[in-house]
Amino acid sequence: MKKLLLAAVALAGACGFTHANSVTVRNLTGCTFTLDFSSIMMTMAPGETIVTSAPGAADLTVCKVIYNDGLPGRISIGAGIVPGYVSYANSLSSPNNPPCVTNGFYSVAWSQSSPTADAQLMIF
Repeated sequence: MKKLLLAAVALAGACGFTHANSVTVRNLTGCTFTLDFSSIMMTMAPGETIVTSAPGAADLTVCKVIYNDGLPGRISIGAGIVPGYVSYANSLSSPNNPPCVTNGFYSVAWSQSSPTADAQLMIF
């Protein structure tokens, strides 16, 4: 009985340290963006992909969606669940919006119930 209890405690501890969350990213535009999740940077073409944090690493709670148009500077929009970030933002105020979007600007929306939960990021 003692061994069973110790094994259960060890297993519960291991599960706590190996937690990883994921973000499902849906890019509904015709543009390719750079996604910066603080610990992970990647290129996102139009379509859908799933990004997963490494076990034991920080949870994915925020993302900067970056469009580099080749000019000095770039357009960067941040969204997330942590303080200082919003769940919806757009590039409407930027003078150099991507030519690959039909309405002249792009928007991002972040949906996550808690910092450790899986999230959804939509670019449109």
